[in-house]
Amino acid sequence: MKMGPLRYGLAVVTALVFTAIFTMNFFHEGTSISKYFTKQSELDRVKEAEVVAYTDMMLYGDERSTVSEDVDLTEEFSSEEGFEKAQRIRSYDRWLLVGLTTVAWLMLIPALQSMRALSFVYVAMGAYIILLSLCKMLNGGAAFSDWAITAHATRWLPCFALWLWLFMKPCAKEKSYRVVKWMLVIAVSLTFATHGIEALLFHPGFRDLLIGSFEIISIQLSDSLCHLLLRLIGVMDVTLAVLVLFTQRKSLFLWMAIWGGMTALARPVIFGEILWEDALLRCGNCLVPLILFLWIWQQTKTNKKNTIEHEDTE
Repeated sequence: MKMGPLRYGLAVVTALVFTAIFTMNFFHEGTSISKYFTKQSELDRVKEAEVVAYTDMMLYGDERSTVSEDVDLTEEFSSEEGFEKAQRIRSYDRWLLVGLTTVAWLMLIPALQSMRALSFVYVAMGAYIILLSLCKMLNGGAAFSDWAITAHATRWLPCFALWLWLFMKPCAKEKSYRVVKWMLVIAVSLTFATHGIEALLFHPGFRDLLIGSFEIISIQLSDSLCHLLLRLIGVMDVTLAVLVLFTQRKSLFLWMAIWGGMTALARPVIFGEILWEDALLRCGNCLVPLILFLWIWQQTKTNKKNTIEHEDTE
C-alpha cells in the first residue's frame, strides 16, 4: 500500500494551518499565546492579585484574603516598561511562528521528511497549536472558547500523527499505520462532535453563518427555523463523530470532507475575502477526512487485488 502521497497530503494540511495562523496573527493583533502572556504581565505589573485581596479584606473582611495593611501596592514597573515588555512578548511569539511556518513548508521536501530526527518538529508544531487553544480557553471572551482544544483537534492531532508516521521504523510500519489512522479518526471525531454540540447549543457564530448562507439566495431565515436547522446540523455532526469510531466507512469520511469544506469556504463567501484566513485555518476539517477516505479506498482496492491474486494462484 503506497502511503507516501497520503503522508505528504497530511504535511500539506499542517503547512496550510500554520500559514493561516501566521497570516491571521503576524499582521494583526497577535496570537492567543501572546495575548495571554501580555495580560498576565500587565496583571503582575499592577499587582492585581494583591490589590484585589487587600480591597476584599478592607471592604468585606474577607478571611480568605488576609493581607497586611501596610502591604506595598505600588506598581512593579511603569506603564511604559509594561508596554515594552508586551511588545517583546508579541515579537518573540511572532518570530517563533515565523520559524514554525517556515519549517512546516520546508518539511514538504522529501529529503527532509526522510530524516527521522527532523520528525520531532511536528511534535513542536502540535504542542504550539495546543498551547494556542489552551490560551484561547484561558483568555475567554468568545462563545464556547472553553472547548477550543477538542474543537481544534484536526489542527494539532495530525501533527503528532505525522511525527509517528515519519519516525516509525520500517519493521513496525503496519502497526504504526494503524495507530496513525486512529489518531486521524479521533481528530475528526473530536472536532465534529464538538462542533455538533456547539450547534445544538446555538453557537452564535454558527447562527450568523447559517443566516448569512440563506441571505445569499435571498431567503430571510426566522429564528425558529434557524434553531431547527442548527439542531439538525448538530445531530448530524455528533452522529458522524460517533459512527466513524465504530464503522469507518469511506462514505462517511467523504461526506465529512464535503461538509467540512463547505462550512470552511462559507466564511469568506458570506462575510467577505477578509475571512479567507479563517477558511484556510479550518482546512483540516475538510482535508483530514478526505485523507481518511482515500486511505480506506486504497486499502479496499489493495485487499481486493490481493484476494483476486490469491484466488488465481489456487
